[in-house]
Amino acid sequence: MEPRTRRWILISGALVTTTIVGVAGVLLWSGDRTVVANEQTKTTQSARQVASSFVTRAFSGDAAVAAALTDAPPAATQMLAATKVGMGSSAYRAQLSATETPADATSTELAASVTWTMPNSSLLKYDIKIPLKQVDGSWKVHWTPALIHPQLTEGASLVYRKALAEGALLGRDGNPVVQGSIPEGLYTAITGAAGDVQGTDGWEVGIAAGTAFTALDGRKPEPGQKITVTIDPARQRAAQSAVDALPQGAAIVAIEASTSEILAVAQNKALSGTNPFVGRYAPGSTLKIVTAAAAMNAGLVQANAPVACPATATIGTRRISNAGFGHASLPFHTAFALSCNTTFGELGAKLAPSALPDMAKRFGVGADWTIAGADTNTGKVPPAGGDQQVENSFGQGNVVASPFGMALVAATVASGRQPTPTLMRGKPPVANDVAAAPPAAVLQPLRAMMREVVTAGTAKQLAGIPGLAGKTGTAEAGGGTEHGWFVGYQGNVAFAVFVENAGSSQSALNTTATFLKG
Repeated sequence: MEPRTRRWILISGALVTTTIVGVAGVLLWSGDRTVVANEQTKTTQSARQVASSFVTRAFSGDAAVAAALTDAPPAATQMLAATKVGMGSSAYRAQLSATETPADATSTELAASVTWTMPNSSLLKYDIKIPLKQVDGSWKVHWTPALIHPQLTEGASLVYRKALAEGALLGRDGNPVVQGSIPEGLYTAITGAAGDVQGTDGWEVGIAAGTAFTALDGRKPEPGQKITVTIDPARQRAAQSAVDALPQGAAIVAIEASTSEILAVAQNKALSGTNPFVGRYAPGSTLKIVTAAAAMNAGLVQANAPVACPATATIGTRRISNAGFGHASLPFHTAFALSCNTTFGELGAKLAPSALPDMAKRFGVGADWTIAGADTNTGKVPPAGGDQQVENSFGQGNVVASPFGMALVAATVASGRQPTPTLMRGKPPVANDVAAAPPAAVLQPLRAMMREVVTAGTAKQLAGIPGLAGKTGTAEAGGGTEHGWFVGYQGNVAFAVFVENAGSSQSALNTTATFLKG
């Protein structure tokens, strides 16, 4: 007989005892398996070595390699692969007990301690039993899902997953607010004010079987905030499209009158160096809304009272003129609809110095709020008397307003309530310097007067838009240029349209039509 030679060979971390009989025996290697190339070659592995190989390979790579060490490779392959996917980048380690198997045994069971180190560095520890039996003279692991986890059953898998914290910055339509969905500056301000709304994610590890999930360990998420931005996506798109069509700088601010929620804030690229919340311009004849309210509140005039509207008039030291028209007498509501400067100059001269600024603040101009998500400046109507107040009464002089401030004026007329401008629900504005809304006795006739502006006055080109009420404005801007305005409301939507250096209110009227029809 040829001499016997015993060799110890390390195969992927497992010791294999190989007995070679005769010199003709040849070993060929194929992956992790030993292929017998001569009938005289006999390869044996102990039960412990097979168990060690199984747990070493179970989740380290190809599940089929570990499954080949079992008595049910197809079932083992499927469940091992599913758990590897389910546990993601978690690291698996199993340590066998020191139990030895008797030399004459045909079946045995070894114990092992399992540790999963999950992606968040948390540990899942448990013990398993590894049953083995002799199959055709070789040890095989007897397959059972409990080899993965004691509670695992056929068709299930071990899964690690994040438990997502609930919290999001949402649009008015319920969809997440993402960059590009609203103006960039506004997006930056809102996300800065919102802070981290997401909260802190938790985690869970457990057994997944179909749609069922049984948690084994984990940490609950810490919920964040759900904050709704009040911008209406459809109206925002319509406003942006309307101002983008203009070559001059332009802006639109729209507000839901009943809630004072800001629906749209749009400006085009030509309006540089400012934004619709803070840019302050002479409001022109749109301020006649405030002057009319102040005059009626002071008892100087009523809506149906006859007033003079001369083509030109000298009031104090100021020479005031209309836009090429005059009337000896007409009702005050008609003078408002036609935007008669001389009528309003005369009324302004009779008002107390504080009457106009006080009434302006009741409409929101000159009022101040701290609004989450936006820095704002509504404008200013300074106390004045004499010649200065004459000019202020029709929106010239030293009166200034932002498109945001004039949108609040329209919202106050429509709602009859003190505005509380809001950009983020759940974060109401802080009132710093505000006043109560104008009295209903003033607002009721004012609504009819603003409607007449559209049906028979300076905005009659918009008469086909149902329910629209408003006021036009042309404001001298210096250097021979004039800004154009239209301030109004349709139903529950109040708005201000501003066009820089437009020369008249015509561009603002055209832009209003585009915005509302859009």
